[in-house]
Amino acid sequence: MEHQVEKQWLRPWLRALGLGLLCAAAPVAQATEGGGSSYAVGVETNFTGLMLPEGTHFLLYYQHYAADQAKDDAGDDNARFAYFRTRADVVALRLSHVWPGVRVAGANLETRLALPLPQLDLDLGIARPAGLGTLDRSGSASGVGDLTLAPVLLGWHGLRLHQMAGLEVILPTGDYDRQKPVNLGRNTRQLAALYGLTWLPGKWESSARLRYGINARNAATDYRSGDELSLEFSAGYKFVPGWSAGLNAYAYRQLSDDRQSGKRVNGDGNRAVVNAIGPYVAWTPAPRYGLVAKLQIESGAHNRAEGQRFWLQGRYAF
Repeated sequence: MEHQVEKQWLRPWLRALGLGLLCAAAPVAQATEGGGSSYAVGVETNFTGLMLPEGTHFLLYYQHYAADQAKDDAGDDNARFAYFRTRADVVALRLSHVWPGVRVAGANLETRLALPLPQLDLDLGIARPAGLGTLDRSGSASGVGDLTLAPVLLGWHGLRLHQMAGLEVILPTGDYDRQKPVNLGRNTRQLAALYGLTWLPGKWESSARLRYGINARNAATDYRSGDELSLEFSAGYKFVPGWSAGLNAYAYRQLSDDRQSGKRVNGDGNRAVVNAIGPYVAWTPAPRYGLVAKLQIESGAHNRAEGQRFWLQGRYAF
């Protein structure tokens, strides 16, 4: 009986859920290999501690990322680049199953599978000494990216506070060629631990998610990107039935050095930093589906691109 009451109370909030995992899309020659990450920071800002109801759910995500600036270790425009512009449009499909009747340490059990389909475009010129001209490293690619699998996620529900924790692995299923300037995959694995919480006091909603990712070595280049920590969060208000709005944000920090052939890359380890903030709107017309739109404007970047992300995240329950 208590569980049924709890599910009825949760239903209005679950309608607005918009979560997922995409392939990162910022292929810059800096800060972790290729300047991106296997994980698309910023995707998990809303309702990150609130597990979906029992059953099978289909989620569809669209991300547009655009950046015309690439920053160096000091946060200045990177002098190594004569010109720089990157664009990414990524559609991702995610299948989520919350196992009916299964409890582990009092928590629901969820399994997720996500596959990104990115279109990546890069205009990049490497500055060379006078008389040698600019080395063009532009390119584009489209197709299937790296697969994300979260075999075990645990979700705890309270009256106002909800929590989720688990592990996920990103597998190198995307096409990769070390000679190409732009690749769909990263040719490496990433293992990540995550913890999220959602607090729902009345019409207010707030969430935060902490994720720590450990990158494996790229066997083709003998390059190992540093460990990555991301904090994603949001806060908003349900102002009329079916509609809520607020702010979403993230902070990304690379906590260990990039290394190639056992040596620290560029002397400083290429440790990346970036922050972002922007508005979101959630539309929840029915219990079985919902849509979230959000914008994230980056700032304070070091050793990576600095741009803007726009997301559309939808959910449908079978």
